[in-house]
Amino acid sequence: MTQYNKSSFFPKFLVIVLVILLVALIGTLIGAPERAAKSFGPADRSLNPILRAHYAITLLRAKDELLTSAQESNYPRKFSIEPDESVEALCRRLEDEAYTSSGALFCTYLVYSGLDRKIQSGTFTLKPELSSIEIAQTITNPEARDIAFYIYPGWRLEEIAVSIDLCGFEFSGKEFLAYAYAPPEDVWTQLQLPAQASLEGYLYPDEYSLEPHIDLESTVEVFLSNFRAHMQSPELLAGIAAQNLSFHEALTLASIIERETRADEEKAIIASVFYNRIAEGMRLQTDPTVQYAIGFDEKEQTWWKTQLTEADLQVDSPYNTYLYAGLPPGPIANPSLTSLEAVAYPAQTPYFYFRAKCDGSGTHAFSVTYEEHLNNACP
Repeated sequence: MTQYNKSSFFPKFLVIVLVILLVALIGTLIGAPERAAKSFGPADRSLNPILRAHYAITLLRAKDELLTSAQESNYPRKFSIEPDESVEALCRRLEDEAYTSSGALFCTYLVYSGLDRKIQSGTFTLKPELSSIEIAQTITNPEARDIAFYIYPGWRLEEIAVSIDLCGFEFSGKEFLAYAYAPPEDVWTQLQLPAQASLEGYLYPDEYSLEPHIDLESTVEVFLSNFRAHMQSPELLAGIAAQNLSFHEALTLASIIERETRADEEKAIIASVFYNRIAEGMRLQTDPTVQYAIGFDEKEQTWWKTQLTEADLQVDSPYNTYLYAGLPPGPIANPSLTSLEAVAYPAQTPYFYFRAKCDGSGTHAFSVTYEEHLNNACP
């Protein structure tokens, strides 16, 4: 009988095991990219087969982690990407700010998909239900980038409308004006607007980052929410009440001050001039109210005509403070916080007049008498 040779069995067994492992490895290397493509999309063509398989295996092991949201917030959050930010820094920040559970894994997906070369700078609104994969697809889609929108201090509604048309909103400036000049009842009630009042003055000047597909009503609500947060603090409301003005009247005066000067340091002084004139029964006689009444000037191509004529000063409008005493019916622009603060906390001065200085500084010379006012005129 032939004796069983144990020494010859083990090498053969080892070879068989190695062959099986090799076949399994080859199968994994070949099959992993196919399975990964079903879950994560095709791999970037620039990757060699080994890297493609490596990234595919890594992603498949963390499939559930990548395809479910890791965010703890219940509200959409703004995430900004700088133009010079590296992919590695971006991934770390996404993990640090709890948008993804693993920055390294997020980076792996970016490289696997080729999205690491398509990241967009700008601000994105990331909703809490977004998975890591969906976040990656969002920040690489230029159409998903937020709209950067500005309302500058002193702009009137029509100027905001022009900017809306230039920024690619899904509604037009004309639609915005129709809404702003006749706000719905709930907005009107919330702001406690006087009868026939528009939203002029109530849209807070600021830099806004707005979702690309935001609708008109939501856009205006963002502006109004910002207004309430900044312009209706208890301290400010108390200061306005101390001046015996309604909030609408205070906002109206603030809008005039906003158009009169850009120098914050003299706003309280200008406020004192207007208060002094009102106390003496004098008309305000302020040019911005006439500019508002005139509207768009075709010659100068502006809503704020600079060269007012005697005929302009006689235009019959309740906003013309050369003809009508007291404040105009409502704001003439959207003022900044510093202008409303000047109304609430005016300086105490003897001044009744002011005019632009002749040095080009944009500031003003103040005077008590009309004779002093005339003497302050430029040569």
